[in-house]
Amino acid sequence: MSTYTNKIGKGYIVCSTFISTAIIFLILIVLFLNSYDAVRDVGWDLFSLTWNPPAARFGILPMFYGSVVVTVLSLGIAAPLGIFAAIFTSEILSPKYRIYVKSCLEVLAGIPSVIYGLIGVAFLSVWIGEWFHLQSGRTFFTAAILLSIMVLPTIITLCDDAFHNVPQKYREAAKGLGLYKHEVITGSVLPIAKTDIVGAVLLALGRALGETMAVMLVIGSIDKIPSPVYNLLTPGQTITSKLGREIAESAFGSLHFAVMIFMGIVLLTLVLGLTFIAQQCFKPGQRLYE
Repeated sequence: MSTYTNKIGKGYIVCSTFISTAIIFLILIVLFLNSYDAVRDVGWDLFSLTWNPPAARFGILPMFYGSVVVTVLSLGIAAPLGIFAAIFTSEILSPKYRIYVKSCLEVLAGIPSVIYGLIGVAFLSVWIGEWFHLQSGRTFFTAAILLSIMVLPTIITLCDDAFHNVPQKYREAAKGLGLYKHEVITGSVLPIAKTDIVGAVLLALGRALGETMAVMLVIGSIDKIPSPVYNLLTPGQTITSKLGREIAESAFGSLHFAVMIFMGIVLLTLVLGLTFIAQQCFKPGQRLYE
């Protein structure tokens, strides 16, 4: 009975892996087939700066720029805050209160993105417009701030679990050497949990790159790279916000529709590329506590 059960379990795992891989390839094939007209008819002009569908100008660089800038800035804000907050909840906060803090964070992670977007429109964009004396607070910076708030609970929760899963014996051994609390954290806990921290940031990266509704409401939706390029207090566009606004307006099978699908391929390639680079830079290897 045990051997039979093991075979069923092994077969289920193999089938699940095969189906998951097949779905990924199927998505890539469908996207490629629907974007082939854009590659054939527009070619390298896809990577230009002008977006004007009536004139058959489909430059996606402004949207690509917006996705990269907003994602990098939001993670630059959320990742350090999330890691430090997770250190506090896992290593400093009393276990009696940890469960309540984690519950609140998990509730924040489950709030629909449209709610964050409405809050961004009603309050955040207004505040940023007033602080920086702008005509409109719907900017790259506003979108990055809102995204950092959205991914922060995810980073905190996953990093807290990573720190909490480090065996207590390593902390006790470090304390036995006479290390202070902060030395135990930096010298023992953080190195062991490094791989899980990277995984948490990658998960946040995926959500930040794929977020549509909230970003679409607060970024301003201007198909233009700011001048100078580091001026983030101007309206812009990301790939997801562009898709959210125009995919329903483009006729199925048209060149406009094919370009929109091509932008989806660019977004998917960007996510896969960044994930691969991060995995190569932080290879998991064997954990110290295994």
